[in-house]
Amino acid sequence: MVGVSEEDQQEVFQVFWGSNFTISCSIQPQYPGGSFQLTFTSSNSAHNYTQPAVNHSAHFLFPAAEAAHQGNYSCVYHLYVFSHNFSSESPVLSLSVMDPRPLIIRAILLPLILLVENIVLYFYCRLKEGRLKRKELREQSSTSKELMEIKH
Repeated sequence: MVGVSEEDQQEVFQVFWGSNFTISCSIQPQYPGGSFQLTFTSSNSAHNYTQPAVNHSAHFLFPAAEAAHQGNYSCVYHLYVFSHNFSSESPVLSLSVMDPRPLIIRAILLPLILLVENIVLYFYCRLKEGRLKRKELREQSSTSKELMEIKH
């Protein structure tokens, strides 16, 4: 592709720290067999994982995502057929691992702040309402005293 960098073709996925995730590799069926090699690269490490192709796919399970899983992954399908080695590589998948704690804190803190704000507003309105009623009562009381004085 002309004018498109390799980074523009990457798919970016996010997983939460501590969660399980699976990277699945598959290919259109042509010949039975073969294997998938999952290649991982990051700024400070590189790993290869290999599994046989079962029904033209392989699934690589990663329990408990952590920062070390953050990086770029690609699948390479290898097949030896008719005395020849064939291989096919997938586009790069970029994975980032997110810490869910800030999201959890926001999910708890925001409703809590709104609840406290509503409670404060409720009591403020009740207090203001009580002051108005007392003022009205004082005014009514003074008006009725004036009326009583006028009658006498």
